[in-house]
Amino acid sequence: MRTAQGEHVWEVTIIGGGSAGLSAALTLARARRSVIVIDAGQPRNAPASAAHGLLGQEGVNPLQLLEKGREEAAS
Repeated sequence: MRTAQGEHVWEVTIIGGGSAGLSAALTLARARRSVIVIDAGQPRNAPASAAHGLLGQEGVNPLQLLEKGREEAAS
């Protein structure tokens, strides 16, 4: 969405680009919403060796999950 002056207006702003934030952004973008994700780039779970409770991703390295999510969101 753009204003009369040509500025972009986002319908949704997501704070946090971890797996939950990226998942929300993808779902909203697929619903044709204009989405921006704001993230500091310093995941809190970076020291963890594995992530649990994610359907189809049990035991995945958190940083690898984040990398895959960023690639998918960028596409």
